[in-house]
Amino acid sequence: MLNVIPVFGARLLQCILGVSLFGALAVQAAPTPRITIEGGNKTLQDNVRHFLPFADESCQVQPWRLRSLMRDAQTQIHKAGEALGYYQLQFDTEISRDDECWGVTLRLTPGEPVRVRELRIVITGEASEDRAFQAIHNDPGMKVGDRLNHGRYETLKSRFGNLAIARGYFDGKFDLARISINRATNAARVELVYDSGSRYRFGNVEIQQDILDDDFVRRYVNLQEGEPYDTEQLLELKNLYSSSNYFAAVMTSPDLNALGDKTVPVKVQLEARKRYSYSAGAGVATDTGPRLLLGYEDRYFNRRGHNITANLHLATVQSSFEAAYTIPMHRPAYEYVRLRAGYHREDTSSILSDLYRVGASYTVFHDNEWLQTWGLDYAMEESQVGSQPMNRTHLLIPSLQFSRTRTDGRAYPLRGWRLATGVLGSPESLGSDVSFLQWFGRGKYIRSALGGRIILRADLGVTEVNNFPDLPASLRFFAGGDASVRGYSYKSIGERDEVIPKPGEEPPAAPPGEEGEPGKPPEKKYEVIGGRNLLVTSIEYDYLIRPQWAIAAFYDQGDASNDFKFNFRRSVGLGVRWISPIGPVRFDIACALDDVRCGSSGLDGWGFHFSIGPDL
Repeated sequence: MLNVIPVFGARLLQCILGVSLFGALAVQAAPTPRITIEGGNKTLQDNVRHFLPFADESCQVQPWRLRSLMRDAQTQIHKAGEALGYYQLQFDTEISRDDECWGVTLRLTPGEPVRVRELRIVITGEASEDRAFQAIHNDPGMKVGDRLNHGRYETLKSRFGNLAIARGYFDGKFDLARISINRATNAARVELVYDSGSRYRFGNVEIQQDILDDDFVRRYVNLQEGEPYDTEQLLELKNLYSSSNYFAAVMTSPDLNALGDKTVPVKVQLEARKRYSYSAGAGVATDTGPRLLLGYEDRYFNRRGHNITANLHLATVQSSFEAAYTIPMHRPAYEYVRLRAGYHREDTSSILSDLYRVGASYTVFHDNEWLQTWGLDYAMEESQVGSQPMNRTHLLIPSLQFSRTRTDGRAYPLRGWRLATGVLGSPESLGSDVSFLQWFGRGKYIRSALGGRIILRADLGVTEVNNFPDLPASLRFFAGGDASVRGYSYKSIGERDEVIPKPGEEPPAAPPGEEGEPGKPPEKKYEVIGGRNLLVTSIEYDYLIRPQWAIAAFYDQGDASNDFKFNFRRSVGLGVRWISPIGPVRFDIACALDDVRCGSSGLDGWGFHFSIGPDL
């Protein structure tokens, strides 16, 4: 019995598969009508096929019905031709039938097409001075000499209507919309006379919400009563409210049922987001190792829109905690003040730093799309770099930063750039332990080329300080890592200092077999201590091999030095990119070309880098 059941089951499965395959073949082999269209161009053939009244009939259609449908098709075929300017279209039809199904063959003779010999477009009313309407007038989508196309004519009319609604010409209408055709000369005269009437103005803005002060919510309004109506401003207003972090749903619309005195009231309906937000996540990067992320947010601490956030990042190399209190200003979508306090710890092979910071900043987004931030921070840092003694500094640091990003908005942008620059310092006259002045700049540029993308990146920095060893670790420049020179460890590139053994300490022993000659001094050892100045550059080319996957090749170089005689460390490598829903995921393998060269000893000199984040 135990052997019978599997055999029976296998045979049953074979029968089921056989019946299914037979059914699939039967469906595949089912006869269908044959409709063949010859003559003319493909556009004409496709349009005629679309107009045929018998295209969906089955093979069982009765002969009398097919003949009746063919008589009806005479008119439809002429309409299909005229829609594309073929007013002299002639055609022959042939009906055939075999044992399986029927077929129809159409042989088209298009004749000479009708062409536009005169195009007259007139705009009256206030829109005659509107640049948007002038753009339609100057580029209507058809010109004299074109083959007449009724679809383009209707599209042109729709452009007038849609633009009128978008620009507030709600009384606009065509005084004349006509195509005159001379069949004898195959010539067409197209006439459009559009009267826009007066342009409406924005009226009262009514806002419906219940979580914030009305005066505060109205600070987001980007239009004024009496301004010319423009749908683009309504879309911008919607985006301002949507990006404010207060509202889950936003609707902005004109009240077209309340038009009066050439004004349009505007309704804004805002649905609140949940006040409190909690987040948790985990990640990994080769620079920092595994990470745990915890977050808290009070989106509207009070009715004036104040916001509280707290974020904790835990990792083997870097850990931090920051709490911030944000106060929106007069233009809340474009400016705010932030009070913050935080702790940052960094523990690498050459750096140990504990940084405590409190401060305030004022951020404003200018009309020229530059983001400007003024800051003032008090920082207390205990840091040790290499074998240098532990250093404790108290600094009062004013700063100014600018940044701007331009992108085509895609998850995998083909064109765009990002710039960030800033200056910060700390004079001893304000009570700081160290006087320094520092400038930094970062840039990235993306452009499509050779079927893929070229990505250029640069990081620069300059520091003026009297005694470099007094500068805490967080203010020194280093290179190396995922976002710097790949192939080298995180912050492993910079100015080097000789390791001096402490009194009573023996110098490091040489590896077995490398003791050297008797009496020869031991080889000197060096450690990375960072630098005053920084220069890192990178060029990368990537290419999409599938819609969400790309391969990349790159060359990086960089150094951090106390002068401008940079001793660049270089690397080359290959990478894979996955354009995920949360941003590009990058995996790179890089080969160091200096210091310990890749391939010289096992995995020494090879760098494996994993990172996640937007390209710009």
